[in-house]
Amino acid sequence: MPVAPQIQPILDAVAAAPPLPADLPLAERRAASNKGLETTILASVEPAPKDVTTREVSITVKEPEPGKITARVYTPAGPAPKGGRPGYVYLHGGAWWLGSVDASDSHCAHIAAESGAVVVSVEYRLAPEFKFPWPLEDAYAAWIWVQERAFQLGVNADKVAIGGTSAGANLAAACALMLRDRRQPTPVAQVLDCPILDLTLAQPSVTENGEGYLLTRAGLEFAIAQYLSSPRSEATDPLASPLHAEDLAGLPTALVLTAEYDPLRDEGEGYAKRLAEAGVAVESKRWDGFVHGAGELTALLPEAREYRSTMAEFLERTLG
Repeated sequence: MPVAPQIQPILDAVAAAPPLPADLPLAERRAASNKGLETTILASVEPAPKDVTTREVSITVKEPEPGKITARVYTPAGPAPKGGRPGYVYLHGGAWWLGSVDASDSHCAHIAAESGAVVVSVEYRLAPEFKFPWPLEDAYAAWIWVQERAFQLGVNADKVAIGGTSAGANLAAACALMLRDRRQPTPVAQVLDCPILDLTLAQPSVTENGEGYLLTRAGLEFAIAQYLSSPRSEATDPLASPLHAEDLAGLPTALVLTAEYDPLRDEGEGYAKRLAEAGVAVESKRWDGFVHGAGELTALLPEAREYRSTMAEFLERTLG
């Protein structure tokens, strides 16, 4: 089907806008890109529900140097069940070098309200200041932090999932592999929302949808150059590109959502297929007419609200 009609004006506006100068310093490029993201959020994203409470927490990280990252905890309204609520560790999108907890605030609050889970949204450190694997190590540290402090969070440590959007979904999938291989408590489920899982950019949809649909091949190449120190050698590392992992057995139940006009479509669907072949329970759905990020446009698209509810319902069902 064609691109959803509500999305086409956004594509037209992006096509008509002058590109950022190629030599623009990173700090200015990041500021301009985040400003554009904020504008989109104000125009196209539903406000957060008011009955979800939030608080900021600090998480200690040790590498590459000791420090702290922050996370925002979303607790749904109403009495908690005996034994604690389920939990969900969420990693925002932004191509590893953009994005923030603030940008995903509405999404996380709605997921908490709809699923009944306590959502912990992680402000992992961004590339290129912190290249692979440090954002992933932050995700790992956040997962361990939630497990160790589940009681204080009102969370049942045996009912915690991990997930994310785009680059955040990459970190979530890689973190699930890392937890399995390090023999740590693993998530009950993983939610991979339009994930980037093959940093070699070898999938057909990267070429098919690499121009004109918001996320471009050039944008992906830039993001990967920020994230990886050596793209030639690191792009096939399973912790950078989970699709390249030899063994996917023993990973958490997965929900994989893809978009018809997303350059990342094929790697998400390929990962879902490989998970199923490895004996992992997996649900996969392609959203026709969607581009990358369309699931965030909840004030613009009724289908985007359905998209979000698909994730919340999956969490509610799998975390019990």
